[in-house]
Amino acid sequence: MFFFPFRVDIPLGRWPFITLLIALICILVFNHQINSDGRLKQALHSFCQQQQYNDDLNIVLSKLKSHQIQSCEGLFLAIHNNNGNKDFIQQLARIAQPIAGFNRNDKQEYISTTLNSSYQILNTDIPDNLSEKLAYKPASFNPVTMITSQFAHADIYHIAGNLLFFFAFAASLEIVLGIMSFTAIVLSLSIAVSLAYSFSNLGNAQALATIGLSGVVMGMIGLFTYLMPAAKIRCLFIFLLYFRIFLIPAWLLALIYIGSDFYYLFIAKIETSVNLVAHVSGGISGYLIGMIFFKKKKAIINKHIHKINH
Repeated sequence: MFFFPFRVDIPLGRWPFITLLIALICILVFNHQINSDGRLKQALHSFCQQQQYNDDLNIVLSKLKSHQIQSCEGLFLAIHNNNGNKDFIQQLARIAQPIAGFNRNDKQEYISTTLNSSYQILNTDIPDNLSEKLAYKPASFNPVTMITSQFAHADIYHIAGNLLFFFAFAASLEIVLGIMSFTAIVLSLSIAVSLAYSFSNLGNAQALATIGLSGVVMGMIGLFTYLMPAAKIRCLFIFLLYFRIFLIPAWLLALIYIGSDFYYLFIAKIETSVNLVAHVSGGISGYLIGMIFFKKKKAIINKHIHKINH
């Protein structure tokens, strides 16, 4: 079962240039990510082929297989994604299975030394990974990657879903608020969701880097809901071979999407690869931006929508 919003039921009047530009940048970046990931995988494969007779590394791999490390490539990809961080390698050494003839401290020292020395060999030839360079690491508080991370995505489903939702809500917001205000909002939401993710992970050295436009998308939903709560969104409902378009008010969609993420984050407390902190903080930030900066404009916008619909 799928339920996709794709367009506001209001004439736009002009092309939403910034919205389309952001979508185009995301698509171009994603294409470069695919090429970059391919080069990285090839480098990891070549390295592991060269190391297949490394007895020390084979022992380490055998002691980590019960911890979701299923291959040499997977192990060194994880290490590389953590920038060869020695604390991360120490964590791997701690969770590894015991090695016959080694006490716990000796085991950890042996594994750490083996992984560090092997990664140093790999790191001399490994190509830069675009996803890693663009991603926002919560401990960094880096304002540049707060922005760049919004344009990178994990896979085709990630980017397709984000851009579909983004256009559905952002296009009309760009029209009614203007290019300058809209651009400032996108940048503000990028920073807000990144800061929220950082503060939610203070002291968590294992917090994952994050990519994707979804926090900004949720911000657009929150802002749209404040400005035009009764505006209808065209949504495509798909179930097996059944297709139908429904008109759903913005407030109800916000309740469904932001409300469900709030539930999963604070009540169910599920573990997921989805950045729920960015989703919830984005939705709240978007709504607050509307309340603080566009309170007067709300009445004008809704009066205009009323004229169009009547």
